[in-house]
Amino acid sequence: MKAIDRFYEYLAEKSLKPTAIEKEIGLSNGYLSAQKKRNADMGEGMILKIIDYFRDINPLWLLTGEGSMLRNGTMPTTINASSSKSINSFNNDDFVSIPLVDISVAAGCCGYDNPDYLEVVDTIKMPSSMVRNSEKYFCVRIKGESMSPTLLDSSYVIVRLLDRSEWQDMPDQHIYVISDTDGRSYIKRIKNRFRQHGFLVCMSDNVDKINYPNFNLEVQEINTILHAEWYFSAKMPNLNKTYYDKVNQLEDDMDVMKGQMVQIQQLLRAINVK
Repeated sequence: MKAIDRFYEYLAEKSLKPTAIEKEIGLSNGYLSAQKKRNADMGEGMILKIIDYFRDINPLWLLTGEGSMLRNGTMPTTINASSSKSINSFNNDDFVSIPLVDISVAAGCCGYDNPDYLEVVDTIKMPSSMVRNSEKYFCVRIKGESMSPTLLDSSYVIVRLLDRSEWQDMPDQHIYVISDTDGRSYIKRIKNRFRQHGFLVCMSDNVDKINYPNFNLEVQEINTILHAEWYFSAKMPNLNKTYYDKVNQLEDDMDVMKGQMVQIQQLLRAINVK
């Protein structure tokens, strides 16, 4: 057996197709199959590429057939052969850096006046396929419970800055970060009434409408609008628990009302007796 045959044996052990890894290690399409058909041996450069990329392959075994296939008897590493790129093959062009900015997006907290002059705390990287080309994105941290249980406190959203020409066509029920001309910023679900009445209805997902009431923002009060396009959090919301907590609260309220009704009926009977 030649080195090319042993390499094919190695690929079979890892359930990899030769065509799937040729691009990974810098070979032209069909190079391996051509070498095998010709029963040609692999050159020094090819051997070095294989050893450098497949770190678990035993170089002595590959060159001479002596020893075990894998270094120190380790199991083959797993590579997703169905993908055209492995993790190691991604380059900076595949990702975009998005600034993590130090603003609050909770109602009533300090916000910002101009997104071009935000304090950048850090950056995160996202696959370029997940964002629009030439658009301005920010990552902002959520503070507070106004959008709970949809968006949790201390979680993050990736938001895209909208051009003013996009404002009138914003769809209802989407979530946006809105800054007003006084420097306050909010993250809210909206009803777009710009065309009809010149304002947005800003709504919290939190059902506690006493503490998180709906409010309107006139177009002249708004500085910037950013569309929330991605959300991530280390917390996993338990929506079932949230639902049952509300049901239990309603049941408790009903019990209190029933008790009050009994007291009222007793009072009315006492009045009638007199």
